[in-house]
Amino acid sequence: MVKPIATATVFVVTAVPSALQFFLPGLEPALMRDPAAIDAGQWWRLVTSLVVQDGGVLGTLFNLAFLAVLGYLAERSLGPARWLILYAAGAVAGQAAGYLFNDPGAGNSIALCGLAAGLALACEGSLERSVGSFYAVMLGASALAPSDGTWSWVVTVALALAGFQLVVHRERLPVWVFPVVLAVVGVMLAALADLHGVALLGGMIAAWALTGKSRSTSRPTSLA
Repeated sequence: MVKPIATATVFVVTAVPSALQFFLPGLEPALMRDPAAIDAGQWWRLVTSLVVQDGGVLGTLFNLAFLAVLGYLAERSLGPARWLILYAAGAVAGQAAGYLFNDPGAGNSIALCGLAAGLALACEGSLERSVGSFYAVMLGASALAPSDGTWSWVVTVALALAGFQLVVHRERLPVWVFPVVLAVVGVMLAALADLHGVALLGGMIAAWALTGKSRSTSRPTSLA
C-alpha cells in the first residue's frame, strides 16, 4: 500500500501557516500573491501564497479537505513523483494567470487543480476520475454564484449537488465524461479571467503529457 508521504508533507506545510494566519493578522498579507510587490522583487510570494488562504475559515477548511482527498487519491494511483509534477503544474499555471490578470490573493486551490486534472485524465479508477471532475465543478459553482447573500449559498449548494452526481453515478458514466467536464469548466473559468481555469488547463496539459509518457514507456519494444 502506498504511503501518502507527499500528501502528508504538503498538507502540514500548508496547514500550519494557514492556521497561524488567523492568530497573526499580518501573515497572510505578507505572504500573499501581490503583483505589485512581485514587480518590486518579492518573487517569493509566488511560492508563499500557496501556504496561506484568502477565503476565511470556510475557504481554508475547503482547500485543506480537498488537499487531503485529492492528494491521497492521486498519490495512491499515480505515485509521489507524478503527484508533485501535477501539483506544481497547477500552481505554476495558476500563479502565472494571477500575475497576468493582476489578481492578488492566496491559497493552494490552484495547485489542487493540477491534482484534479491528473485524477480525471491519468487515473483508471472511476472514483478518482469522478472526484477530480467534481472538484472542477465546485470551482465553477464558486465562480458562478452571486457575490453575496442567501442566493449565493443556494446557487453554490445547488451546483455542488449537481456536480456530486458525477461521483454518485460514476459507474454509469463513460470515462470520457470526466475529462470533458474538467475541460469545459477550465475553459469557462479562463474566459472569465479566473486563474483556476488556467490552472485546470495547465494541469490537464501536464496530465496528458504524463499519460502519454507512461504509455510510451510501457509499450513493449519490438524485436528486430
